Amino acid sequence: MDIGAEAMATPRKTDGKKQLVTNQACFGCTIACGRISKMDEGHFTIENKPQYRGANGGLEYEAAWALGAANGVNDLECLQYANLLCNEEGIDPISFGATVGAVMELYGMGVLTKEQVGIEANFGSARALAFLAEETVNGRGFGKEVGQGSRRLTAKYGHPELSMSSKGQEFPAYDGRAIQGIGLAYATSNRGGCHLRGYTIASEILGIPVKTDPLESQGKPELVKAFQDATAAFDSSGLCIFTTFAWGLQDLAPQISAACGDQYTIEELALIGERIWNMEREFNNRAGFTKADDSLPARLTSVEGACKTGPAKGKFNELATMLPLYYAARGWDPEGRPTAATKERLSL
Repeated sequence: MDIGAEAMATPRKTDGKKQLVTNQACFGCTIACGRISKMDEGHFTIENKPQYRGANGGLEYEAAWALGAANGVNDLECLQYANLLCNEEGIDPISFGATVGAVMELYGMGVLTKEQVGIEANFGSARALAFLAEETVNGRGFGKEVGQGSRRLTAKYGHPELSMSSKGQEFPAYDGRAIQGIGLAYATSNRGGCHLRGYTIASEILGIPVKTDPLESQGKPELVKAFQDATAAFDSSGLCIFTTFAWGLQDLAPQISAACGDQYTIEELALIGERIWNMEREFNNRAGFTKADDSLPARLTSVEGACKTGPAKGKFNELATMLPLYYAARGWDPEGRPTAATKERLSL
């Protein structure tokens, strides 16, 4: 079974119905990035659960990757079921999927057993994914361990290097080994390994607003800073972050000016975003975060973990080179703390 968009819109062999019912949009939005889906009533995940047979929030890109592709689970109905449970219980499907991946790896290494997990947790097992989703949302058995996230789970079982996270936040579907900017963005994000606070994939992969070489680290500290500051400004405007695929600060400025009654320039909005970013950084520093937390797993930064095939073969993230340059671009000291001059400039 395929788990792509085409599969969602293709009638199932079992009942002749499509999983995708329709796209879903917020009020007035033409993008409609959401999904409304309906599962196969005969699938093992819901065959005895009529409460899940109606239309519900469907599988989206990041969840399909984290629950499915990253774990080798090629069962669209199972992914929809796990995603539904995550959404109902307020669990991030990216973090859950990455934690299940860590469980499967520990199981494959022989560190975890069937008796501990409650099921055979081989890589690619749809039944293991569904079982762990149920156990986690209900706080039962090994689900209590999964609910702690991959950093705590892997540390408990002696292999913290298997947690694909930064600051305890698991990574989304972009490989920070080869894609230099997004790797730096993961490491320096104020909320951990997140793509939504500095989506340099727009430039490095999609060419928006300009194309940059994803394999090249030069210039990426400045690119990451610019994306982070602009994103902070957009997020504070109330607009959806997806609008930034079409709009830049030059488009946001007249809208904010019209809404607020004052005239805002591109430079002022960028400064607002920078101030927000530094306020968050100051909060983190006071909460105990240090330079050591601006990090990536060794798999992303070492020769041993480098990409094995394809155009990025041999590539790994050059964080050690980029991080000091990023700090300098931000006006922070070598330990990642905003300098007195930076705080004065930003009125912090």
